[in-house]
Amino acid sequence: MPRTKASHHEPDVPLYFGLTPNQVVAYNLAQARQLRGWTQQQAIDALEPHLGSKWSIANYSAAERSIDGSRIRNFDADEITAFARTFDLPITWFFMPPPPWASPGVPTKLQTPDAKRFGAPLALLADLVFGTDEQAAMLTLRLQAFLEQLGPNPLTDAQRRVTDAVEVRKTQLVRHAVGDLQQWQTQLRALANHLEDLEARTTEG
Repeated sequence: MPRTKASHHEPDVPLYFGLTPNQVVAYNLAQARQLRGWTQQQAIDALEPHLGSKWSIANYSAAERSIDGSRIRNFDADEITAFARTFDLPITWFFMPPPPWASPGVPTKLQTPDAKRFGAPLALLADLVFGTDEQAAMLTLRLQAFLEQLGPNPLTDAQRRVTDAVEVRKTQLVRHAVGDLQQWQTQLRALANHLEDLEARTTEG
């Protein structure tokens, strides 16, 4: 009886490695701990006063391992705020994009409900974190309004940077407006001179 030739199927290469926003937070949580050079136990001890409760090693380890996708933890705003305070990093740190390639030929994509089969570009995270120029201006002005309502309190370094940014933006807007006015004034003067010339010619005629 002839032997059936064994078929060798190459494993399918995935289209991409998808990460949900919660997995991005998990990745950056691990990066924050490595940045500080802490063990998981040290991170747990530092987190406790900001979380209001103490995580177990298993709980913390599972949070970092969410990146693997077997069991994804849903982080809430209270936890992400606690992470930022514990590791002395801005909240934006925890939404920074991971490396763009999961392995050779396999890109990392953002997995969201509307991304469907091909995933969303990972660079979308950068847009969501930093915003457009218009969105950044809106945030700056809103925070400036908040700081003004606080009254004459000492500003932190971050608050002072925002205040300085607002003043720079105001100066730019004024310069832009003045520049436009000067252009209009020049054009109106030229038009007025032209009308005077026409009137003079008409009178002479």
